[in-house]
Amino acid sequence: MPKLLIVAEKPTVAKDIAVAIGGFAKNDRWLESDTAVVSCAIGHLVEVFTPDAAKSGRDLLSLPVIPAQFELRVLERTADQFRLLAQLMKRSDINTIVNACDAGREGELIFRLIYEHAGCSKPIRRMWLQSMTADAIRDAYRHLRPGQDFDGLASAARSRTEADWLIGINGSRGITRLKERQTAAAASMSVGRVQTPTLGIVVDRENAIRTFVPRDFWEVHGTFKVAAGTYVGKWLDPKAKDEGSESPPERLWYLSRAQAIATKCSGKNPTDVTEESKPSLTHAPRLYDLTSLQREANTKFKLSAKRTLDIAQALYEKHKVTTYPRTDSSALPEDYVPNAIGTLKDLAGTQYESYAQKALDNGWVRPNKRIFDNSKISDHFAIIPTGRKPEGLSAEEAKVYDLIVKRFVAAFFPPAEYTATTRITTVEGEVFKSTGRVLVNQGWREVYGGSLKEEDKEKTPALTVFRAGELVTTEKIEIKNLQTKAPVRFTEATLLAAMENAGRQVDDEDLRDAMKERGLGTPATRAPIIEGLLADTDGAGAPKEPYMTRKGSELVPTQKAMDLIEFLRSNGLEYLTSPRMTGEWEFKLLQMEKGGYQRHSFMGEIEQLTRQVIDVIKLKAAEYKLPTTNARCPACSNELEVGVRVVECKSKCGFLLYRSVAGRSLSMAEVESLLADRALPVMDGFVSRAKKRFSAGLKLNDEHKVEFSFDNTAVTADAAGNEVHCPRCQGSMRRIKGAKGYFWACLDRENCNATLDDRDGFPGELPKTRPCPKCQRPMFLRTSQRGPFWGCSGYKTQECNNIVEAEPGEEPPPPRTGGKRAPARKSTGAKSSAGKSSAGNRAAASSSAKNPFL
Repeated sequence: MPKLLIVAEKPTVAKDIAVAIGGFAKNDRWLESDTAVVSCAIGHLVEVFTPDAAKSGRDLLSLPVIPAQFELRVLERTADQFRLLAQLMKRSDINTIVNACDAGREGELIFRLIYEHAGCSKPIRRMWLQSMTADAIRDAYRHLRPGQDFDGLASAARSRTEADWLIGINGSRGITRLKERQTAAAASMSVGRVQTPTLGIVVDRENAIRTFVPRDFWEVHGTFKVAAGTYVGKWLDPKAKDEGSESPPERLWYLSRAQAIATKCSGKNPTDVTEESKPSLTHAPRLYDLTSLQREANTKFKLSAKRTLDIAQALYEKHKVTTYPRTDSSALPEDYVPNAIGTLKDLAGTQYESYAQKALDNGWVRPNKRIFDNSKISDHFAIIPTGRKPEGLSAEEAKVYDLIVKRFVAAFFPPAEYTATTRITTVEGEVFKSTGRVLVNQGWREVYGGSLKEEDKEKTPALTVFRAGELVTTEKIEIKNLQTKAPVRFTEATLLAAMENAGRQVDDEDLRDAMKERGLGTPATRAPIIEGLLADTDGAGAPKEPYMTRKGSELVPTQKAMDLIEFLRSNGLEYLTSPRMTGEWEFKLLQMEKGGYQRHSFMGEIEQLTRQVIDVIKLKAAEYKLPTTNARCPACSNELEVGVRVVECKSKCGFLLYRSVAGRSLSMAEVESLLADRALPVMDGFVSRAKKRFSAGLKLNDEHKVEFSFDNTAVTADAAGNEVHCPRCQGSMRRIKGAKGYFWACLDRENCNATLDDRDGFPGELPKTRPCPKCQRPMFLRTSQRGPFWGCSGYKTQECNNIVEAEPGEEPPPPRTGGKRAPARKSTGAKSSAGKSSAGNRAAASSSAKNPFL
């Protein structure tokens, strides 16, 4: 019977789908029923790449790197899961593949890359999940949509990924080489379509703070007495608005004028007091999208954007109490009114019950464009509760959940009603303005309790009561000496807002409208962008200087960030620091999603832009003359220019000498000797591909390329005088003394890194291997306190840690002379009398650690 293969984005989602649909049982490493198989990715399993990036693009001559076609490769850490999905897709009884990855560009990309790299051509159906409740899953399963309906979304996702790669790789390498040429110092710079404009926003604010010069100004305040008490009014210039002044109308820039007004009004009672009171409404805030939730959580609880995203994801995926969090929409579908009513009913028995019931009893849940609006929804609707009762929430999860539920319930309540009062007090023709606001009806603020009422009173307190016609006297007129304040640094909340509203910096109306939908980045990527700018370690865990640091709740750009933005702008690359590029991309990608723009056209434009960026960099680089060396080019005898990383021919004949070889930096004296004599004697400090240190000489071959040369007197024979040959390439091997004793290494260090242990002057045996029954990689015979065992080589990359007990008589070779045994494996109990049974238990335990369904 034909079956569906349902591919979720994560193991937990796969389990939830299987439970909601029902009828599934565990089957090795997936879940299966009579009609379907459910498995999953683990986030991204496949990535786009180009081999050209590793071989070229390391210098300006070989930039830009623009592949004719991007290739796909499996991520090593999750290769085993990809192989499983590929095998399932090939099963003869599976005739349709269902994409149940997250509903959006990224989820579409994750699935499509797996599908393409697996070579699958079976029909695709789309399971579009907005919520992880069982009802929502079953509804999405009943309404599977054709995969081709989402081809535009897939094209936009793939195009954005490849475009980011082209601009990121070429831009980063190009400006790194340019800065090195300009400063004659090693540099490591990076640019990105979203990262760099975001950093530009922070740097611009910092520059405004650093260059800010405070300016004195004055205000004239009058204190007036009425029967009920006193009130204060600020002098203002009623003509300021008409004259188009950008300064607040109460601000005076000259002390002499403030003094003249104070002198004129002091001791004089008001000649006229008028008051206008009118009702004022404040609507409930819109439902949360991810960015507004992150901003609120940062402001109220000091949670970072990334932490809030992690919590929101857990509330959705683990606890299933809220809907999909990675959304940029703050509205619900127009047909969602019955669902909203159901969710409010589900809040019975919780602390929100009375408010939810009040909204239901009053019939407040009805079509309303502030809440239900299809035009305001992109991939997903707003973040709301699912109605499921939360259990086992952490303190932080409970706080964020409370924000989401209160915002949802409050949205249906009527506006808060105020009486806003403006009082104008005239003294000797000068106008003093007083304002006050009184809460008349709490409306939606009732859901939030007393905290908001107190906050409201602090912002705009009520005015002392004035009755028309009563006597008003002047108690005092005083001058307040104040200063303008510098702009404040960004917090994560305000930076998220700036990223969301970055389109306001773009002049073009169409591009501004496109960015209105997403801004800089997407709700899901803004937190990682900020974290990346704050990162003080690289991908390998090595320390690096970050672009920003935290100072309390403030985000402060480092000097590295200041230098990068200044560098780009002063070198004609300000385009990379502007949100305009993102606006143009987003405008076209949104059209592509709807079928109104072709992927090949977009990528052609990106390639052209990449070439333009590199052309600008090369033009700037040509303006800076590199120092030269006395040595001449071995290829054409012209002068050689000395860069930070390379020595290259001034005539650009193609000769290039890297100043670092196998992890060892060459001094200029060594470079000049190598060029003059075409050879250098044996030196220490080289590191092989196997991460072993070794000594070697260098020489220039007939093609003027650098090669290793080794001491001809090196020991290449064993203790019996027999020549030792490399088991891999059949060349000679030499005996070397390393940090852990002697070992044998192939003389061809450039192309072959084979090594063997040493056994008292003789090369050791090749390690015994057998194929791993789980992943087919080599298994090596090893030993522990419990005895010999076979261990999969995949454990190094944490892909496969399969273990099988050795058969009686199987023993690994002894350790090298002077070497140390590998650390003993800790015993977890007495060895089973049946070796194979024990092996099975250990293999099962290993499999369980990697299998998401066991």
